[in-house]
Amino acid sequence: MVQSHETVSASRRLSILLIALSIASLVSISPSIFHSVHAAGLVYVDRPTTAVGSASTVVTVRVQVAGVDPFNGWDIQVESNQSVISPISLSITGNGLEVNYSENVLEIVSCINGVSYTANPCDSSDGPGIVHSEAVAHEGNPPTSSAYGLLFAINYTVIRSGSYSPLQILRAVITNHQSPVSVTTRDGTYGIPLGQGFELTASPDSPRIVIGSKANVTFTVSSYGGYAGTIDLTLGTQPPGLMLLLNASSTLLSPNHPSNVTLTIATDTTYQANQYTVMVTATSNGLSHTATVSILTTYKPDFILDASPLILEIHATASSSSIITLRTPAGFAGPIQLSVTVPGIPGLIASLGSRNLIISPGSPTTTVLDIHTPDSPTPFVYRVNITATSQFSSHMVTVIVIPPQPDFSFLLSGSGRIIQAGESRTFTLAMTSVDYFKGQLFLFASFRLGFEEVFSPPTIALDFGNSSTSTMTLTTDANSEPGNRNVTLTAIGTTSIGASVTHIIVLTLTITRGPSSSTILGFMSLTYLGTGAVGALSLATILFAVRKARSLKHA
Repeated sequence: MVQSHETVSASRRLSILLIALSIASLVSISPSIFHSVHAAGLVYVDRPTTAVGSASTVVTVRVQVAGVDPFNGWDIQVESNQSVISPISLSITGNGLEVNYSENVLEIVSCINGVSYTANPCDSSDGPGIVHSEAVAHEGNPPTSSAYGLLFAINYTVIRSGSYSPLQILRAVITNHQSPVSVTTRDGTYGIPLGQGFELTASPDSPRIVIGSKANVTFTVSSYGGYAGTIDLTLGTQPPGLMLLLNASSTLLSPNHPSNVTLTIATDTTYQANQYTVMVTATSNGLSHTATVSILTTYKPDFILDASPLILEIHATASSSSIITLRTPAGFAGPIQLSVTVPGIPGLIASLGSRNLIISPGSPTTTVLDIHTPDSPTPFVYRVNITATSQFSSHMVTVIVIPPQPDFSFLLSGSGRIIQAGESRTFTLAMTSVDYFKGQLFLFASFRLGFEEVFSPPTIALDFGNSSTSTMTLTTDANSEPGNRNVTLTAIGTTSIGASVTHIIVLTLTITRGPSSSTILGFMSLTYLGTGAVGALSLATILFAVRKARSLKHA
């Protein structure tokens, strides 16, 4: 009897299924009955660290093998913290047995969070957060040497962003036609435990490189919180004109032991001097840091010339100085000659403490520029140029000399500081332009009751270098109580450029009582009774007596 093609195919599929179920039964009964043979291969989570994602994003984890003896089946469980990342799907598509050996791989168990997605039920050990994959291959060209590649991929949904979860391989059984294959496992992780991490720094972070030469930048990875792991380093886009090389693409990091990676930078002589930005990124356990290096390429060794301060405020006919500094961030070493150029102003003198200096990397040098200004009837601006010349280049810096901010002096002179009640005192206020003050001055006085002041004039106009005065007359009230009184004198001026200048003088006056008695027309002394009705009556009586005497004389 000849069987049909459909009958033979169905019979073959049934045989394959029975073989697969037999392997699954043996494994589920007792994986310990399989004895390891030959060298142990590796079943691992690729990568050992998985980048963190924001909530609701999907993260894919691949379970792979490396250096495993020939096999045709697996039974593997992977567990995660379901409150951090929860498995949502499992796929054996693209596994190494199919891709590399054209095997027909039959999925026997696909169990996620304790829910089966095949005809076979989940194991009792399956549950929340656990992914269980079991498969067997046939009808192909099975591997005859150590095998590498993918077994299956797991998709997880991120539940809590920024959290951490282990990816632990709970079971890893690899078989070759019902015979066990010896393997070891390597778990993975999602994210980094709270409080742990690393930092990435670059030194120097702004190197200067002469075109045609090389320089090194050291990237240091430092652990904190006890973090340990593998740090992967990647170089950003290489700008044209630079040749960049990291001496390692990864480095191991342990607590209290920073790790260094060197970036070598070479410049192409066919390019012009330029400014470049290079970025290096360090990644580990889903955490990433980037360090940026700003690179300046120059044509030849060079130096920098500075002056401090660049603007000197000096009174006319006075002196001051500026510090001239020479330094090199670009590898220059050698002698430098200085020269100074001043405007052709009679009496303007500029001199350098030293005109021949030697510098080298890390050893800057300084000298002093002294400047003396001449007398000048008007405001001045002098530009003094300092030129530094080496074998390769020349640089110039300009020190600007100007007078200080315009001002005026405010002085007081007078006839005395003691005054009787009811009397007056005259004082002279002198104002002089200083440092080219030009503008109007306004005079004010403030005091307690008992004074009256008159300025003559109350407003003064000052010009460059000029002086002017104002007379102030202070009159006290006849009834002022004896004692000290303060009078605050204020001069407020506005310069030609709109700046306000104020000066204050506090004048202290001592008030004494007036005469207690007087003699009028030969009469006996009368006591002055002061103000009020009694005083007025006494004065009226005296005046009446005088008039009566005159009328009798002419009678």
